[in-house]
Amino acid sequence: MDINSKNSNKLDLKNSLLVREVLSIPAFESGRVIAGKNGLDNECRNITIIETPDGIEWLEGDEFLLSAGYAFKDKKDELDNAVYRAYKKGAAALAIKEKRYIDVIPQKMIDQSNEYNIPLIVLPCNFIYTKALSSFYNSLLYKKNKHIYESKKMHDRLLRLMLEDKNAEDTIKALSELTGLSIIILDSVFNLVYKNIVEKLFDTVNDMVKSKVKEFAANKMHDHAKIKCYGYDVYIYRLSYNNKLLGYMYVINRLSKNSIYMDVIENGKRMLELKLAKEKNKPLNIVNVNMMITNMILNSRNLPDKFYSNIKNDYGWNDKSRFIGICINVNRGLKNDSKILGNQLNEEICNLIARIFNGHGFFITEENSRIILFFCLEDVVSLDYVVKKINNYINNYNNSMRVFFSVSRSYDDIVDIPKMYNECYIASLFNTKKNIVLYYDSLDTIKLLYPLKENMQTFEYCSKTLGGIKEYDSKNKSELLRTLECFFKYNMKKKLVANKLHIHPETLRYRLNKIEDLTGYSLHSSEGIFALQIGIKLYRMIKD
Repeated sequence: MDINSKNSNKLDLKNSLLVREVLSIPAFESGRVIAGKNGLDNECRNITIIETPDGIEWLEGDEFLLSAGYAFKDKKDELDNAVYRAYKKGAAALAIKEKRYIDVIPQKMIDQSNEYNIPLIVLPCNFIYTKALSSFYNSLLYKKNKHIYESKKMHDRLLRLMLEDKNAEDTIKALSELTGLSIIILDSVFNLVYKNIVEKLFDTVNDMVKSKVKEFAANKMHDHAKIKCYGYDVYIYRLSYNNKLLGYMYVINRLSKNSIYMDVIENGKRMLELKLAKEKNKPLNIVNVNMMITNMILNSRNLPDKFYSNIKNDYGWNDKSRFIGICINVNRGLKNDSKILGNQLNEEICNLIARIFNGHGFFITEENSRIILFFCLEDVVSLDYVVKKINNYINNYNNSMRVFFSVSRSYDDIVDIPKMYNECYIASLFNTKKNIVLYYDSLDTIKLLYPLKENMQTFEYCSKTLGGIKEYDSKNKSELLRTLECFFKYNMKKKLVANKLHIHPETLRYRLNKIEDLTGYSLHSSEGIFALQIGIKLYRMIKD
């Protein structure tokens, strides 16, 4: 399964014979493979007779070698290493006349043949070279002519397929049916986009192949590769348009197919790239329309009942349907000059959401780089499924990123989308655990305080409780406010807080005393603790 193994990038078989095809020619039927059977699919583009000591050094690669052994007569060391030398020059197979000049095939040759997958073949002593050579090239010529004839038929059918103007998904299905091959399309971070499977044993090999696709993706040197996996031939292609990566295609087949089929796949790949590039923005168009409707609901006070009923009818929702909001907040860790990357990621996530729902209704908006999604709980797309797909996408995109999910309460009408928006947004302000879903109902007093966030008295309260700390931090470049937040976050456990802040316990004690001096509140009284906790919560709320 080595993606860089011999022949891994050779996808064109029309100008060569496989070793097993050579051995099926009548002139070669008397040959016996005694080692290297794993190399029977090596490609032979020429057949060469080796009867001089330095003949192996003249090879160009992909030769089927014939020898009576004269070149190695009385030269044990050269005979022992003949297979290894042939392997280094790229030979496909080595066939030696039995008991002509070599009485016994050395065990070292057999071991090297098995190690390097170079078939070692024993031919009868009366094997005729001229007949073998003419038979080889006649078979190769027949294969080329057959390929040209069958290729014309297949490409005529491919041309008709192109003229039918199918979409990408239907094109993949038609290509798969035309070639009898399973075709799978992944996006740029290895999420499944389309597939058409003809092999019943596909699931057995698919997970292993996906890991090999990732390995191939990391190697920028090749646009395609071929690997062997559990008896399957797997062809992997990079899909791109105008030098922009669209994703990956891999083709799985249990039986060795004629190279015509791979030619069709390669030409079909170019057609697919055009269609995928054209359709790439289609999910985003759906998102943009849904975002416009969502913003109308959020910003318009008195939309008519008919507006809501039309939407519900379009998506097949009834009066028993319940809806939920989820805020998706990705901590990108991007620098200020990398804001464009953040916008691209949001676009990719929106594209993914459109594919997840695939015709099912959803509402969506963006706020402060957060994506807020609303959908029906009774539809086939569950909350767990949405979280799982987005989590997987972010991990594949960049596993150093963190994603936070914050969920509103459920409501029985899309009229309540503004309430869902407020609740999941509020929850997102206090969600600090990556990949954990935080529910609005699990929040404490903050959901009671949120309506006060724009009240002038709220600002005055924050200034009264925390103003002195903020001013001191600003003048002295200290971290008293951060210390107080950490103090409450870890339930006032001083040893744990000191460890989290990487400071000495005495330093923590000094900072807490300073906070008491600046605020006038005691951290040893319930009233002082409550006042400062409320101040911290309001400060974080106003800051966001």
